Amino acid sequence: MPAIAALTINDGAATPVAHTFSVSGTTGSKATWLDKVSGIPVGYSRLEHEVREAKSATGAHRVVVSFSLPTLATVDGVQVRVRVSSAQLALNFAQDSTLQERKDMVAYVINALSDSTVKPSLYNIEGFY
Repeated sequence: MPAIAALTINDGAATPVAHTFSVSGTTGSKATWLDKVSGIPVGYSRLEHEVREAKSATGAHRVVVSFSLPTLATVDGVQVRVRVSSAQLALNFAQDSTLQERKDMVAYVINALSDSTVKPSLYNIEGFY
C-alpha cells in the first residue's frame, strides 16, 4: 500500500502549470487531495482515489479516481463558484486478474485519453462520425 503524499499534476495550459494537491485525508480505502491555490474552500480543486474490495466471491475490485475543478468569478467583490467541471474514472478488476492485466488496463486508459484522435473529441465535446 503506497503512503499518501502531496501530488503535483500539470494542467492543460499551452505552457502547463504544475498544481500541488495537498493531502486532505485518508481512511485507508479513500484518499482525498486538495489544490488550495484559490485561497477559499469553495474554490479548492479536489482529487479523490477510492479502492473498493469485491463484495462477493464473483464481484470485481473497483478503483475510482475523481476530479472536481471549480471555476470562480468575482461577483460584487466576492469570489463565488460559478461552475464545476468533474470527472470520474472507474476501473473494475476481476479478483483473479493478474498484475500484468491490471497494468495493461491502466496503460490503455492513459494512452486512449492521450490519443490525438480522442483528445479533440473531449476538448470540443464532439462525437465521432
